Amino acid sequence: MQSTIDSSTLRGHMWRLLPRLALGLAAAAVVSACGGDAGEPQAPAGGSRADAPLCPDAISGATPFIGGTGSGELATLALDTTQMTWTVTLLDSSVPRTPGTVAPMRSDPTDGLNVMRGALVRETGLPTQRQNKCAFQLQGASLDAERPARVFVGFGVAGGTIPGARIQFDGVLGGGAVPETVFPYFQFIGFTDIESDIGKIAGEYNGLGYHVVPTKRFAPVTQDFRMQIGGSGSFTVCSNVDDACDARKGDPFVAHPSGALLSTNFKGEVPPTIGTTRGHAYLIVGKLRGQLVPVLVRLGYTNDPTGPAGGDAAADDEIGLGILAPVGSKPMGAIDGQYVGVDSNFDYRATALVGPDATLLDPFLAHDATLATTYALDYAQVGRPGVVTVRRKDLAMGAGGSGSAIQRRRARHPGHGRSRETLLLLRRARAMNTRCVHARGGATFSCHRENS
Repeated sequence: MQSTIDSSTLRGHMWRLLPRLALGLAAAAVVSACGGDAGEPQAPAGGSRADAPLCPDAISGATPFIGGTGSGELATLALDTTQMTWTVTLLDSSVPRTPGTVAPMRSDPTDGLNVMRGALVRETGLPTQRQNKCAFQLQGASLDAERPARVFVGFGVAGGTIPGARIQFDGVLGGGAVPETVFPYFQFIGFTDIESDIGKIAGEYNGLGYHVVPTKRFAPVTQDFRMQIGGSGSFTVCSNVDDACDARKGDPFVAHPSGALLSTNFKGEVPPTIGTTRGHAYLIVGKLRGQLVPVLVRLGYTNDPTGPAGGDAAADDEIGLGILAPVGSKPMGAIDGQYVGVDSNFDYRATALVGPDATLLDPFLAHDATLATTYALDYAQVGRPGVVTVRRKDLAMGAGGSGSAIQRRRARHPGHGRSRETLLLLRRARAMNTRCVHARGGATFSCHRENS
């Protein structure tokens, strides 16, 4: 039976395939484009900061954004504002191209089918023209005509959504079935410039992620961890839930032709449905205003022994998106700003952060206060430098309304002295419990829901 992810079913099924995007680790992805006063580009002489552009006047298709998706894919997105076209190229994916199969994947380059193109249209529904200038609709990218795929651009980062997919598989050996589900689009975050030198990436990070397992009816799996990355590419992952550490979570990171870093035999958070660990992961380390923003994407592996390739049955299909932030506490106000992105309801959301307060709302209906959700931020960070507690204000304490957030050091923008962050919305907009990762240097702020 088919489950279509549309406005009527999103509320019950958005856990399904992607990392939760209220940050979006997941997934998900966003760019500062709401036009707040935190770290906006400096205005030219004689002008005002309110007139300063949020993104370039022209975007060249020759410089694509490389990044990850909430569906666990490595992809590039090219936008050409001269020709007004978009191009998505899937470099690696564990999402099958055709429902009812497990191969080939969407990234299979045969006949160029891993490349999708369409017309680009400037957004018109945001509150100001300045904001609309930096937002685009990707015509033909969504599988739901009433829910257009959108991308927000700024500071060498693109966040939003790219083409989705219809997924279904009957399973093998009496297991590994995937219920038919339609995703109109998948969350995406990408960068025009990434770091590939592991020596420059090495360090200690807090991390959050949101995965799902399609063969377990898209069961959600959250990540809350610390990762120590060595200069040789080796790494150790420790759970922040039980402090258990794994020095063999995956093979050491090595350079990939895309510029990302690849770890093979990368363990999921739960055991494979069939067989042993066969998945892999990419570390995509974006550069944003002189700072590094690591995004971690896990791809699964599934094999049908009755198919043309033969082999053993396998279903290590946990997929998802996460974000890392260097360990280190920060003061209140370090992440102040306004952000826009996509949540795991596949709804576009704007977030305003001011001191101890956060507000989540619909950027296309920003005037409608009934659609807003408010949160309180606690910067005490007791025992977890960089982890900020997040509590939904309209819920009583102990009623599943609290969680936490992880933040990075802030970078000051010349002339303003305040930070500008990119917000990855990888949880549901109205999620009760939340953990968030805030990236250094005006980078990313990511959140996922905790169990109540």
